[in-house]
Amino acid sequence: MKRILIVMFLFLIFWIILAEKISFEVAVLGIFICLWTYVFNHGFNVILTKNFWTLDKIRHMIIYLFILVKEIVIANFQVAKVVMSRDMKITPTVVHFRTRLKSDLNRTILANSITLTPGTLTVQMENDLLTIHCLQKDYVEHVLNSKFEKILLKVEE
Repeated sequence: MKRILIVMFLFLIFWIILAEKISFEVAVLGIFICLWTYVFNHGFNVILTKNFWTLDKIRHMIIYLFILVKEIVIANFQVAKVVMSRDMKITPTVVHFRTRLKSDLNRTILANSITLTPGTLTVQMENDLLTIHCLQKDYVEHVLNSKFEKILLKVEE
């Protein structure tokens, strides 16, 4: 029960931030939407488990965020260089990548991180198999030797 109240409170705070104006109708609608969201996603509440919040995992997630931002910035310049060049040497490639991650949450984080990085797009994710579209063939090596996966594996430990 305590867990439900904590999650509902966090959802409701987020709802109030998104709603901007608070009125009785908005609050009631927010409570119903937050309750529905909790019921729909209650199996995904990994964040509230005791072993999730270890200092080591938090440290690895912070490192992950910094590397993600760095990779997004670098990839932005690489893609801009390709797109702005006169010859536009693109070699679209689709690669199938089998991840070693066990958790669905971490697989989803990996897939979304690949999609967020310009020049790559996660097309499909089935269990541990990711199908990724790369703008250039050179990007395949970066996907197969992913820094993202290495850090997420440390988070899973």
